[in-house]
Amino acid sequence: MRSADELVLLHLNDLIALVDEVKRIYPEAVRSADDVTVGRSSGVAVRTSSISDPTASAALDPRRGARQSNIKQSRKSVKAAVIALRQALAHATLAADSQ
Repeated sequence: MRSADELVLLHLNDLIALVDEVKRIYPEAVRSADDVTVGRSSGVAVRTSSISDPTASAALDPRRGARQSNIKQSRKSVKAAVIALRQALAHATLAADSQ
């Protein structure tokens, strides 16, 4: 076996470890991104209007938006990885069958 082939086997081992890590972290990341708890600041309250809208504050929070964006990117990356791994399997199968 060539060194390039040994490297592929090492990459496959890395993929297995990464899949386990993503499966462990992803549910908590989704919970965090979906969290809409409205926190109260301990500082002086300053109102710009007479109507307080904590729901809008939570929905428009840039940190929540960033978490949602990261979850969306994670979904895309997982999908791309699955597609790439299926292609790798197809090519390896074709190479094995051609003998």
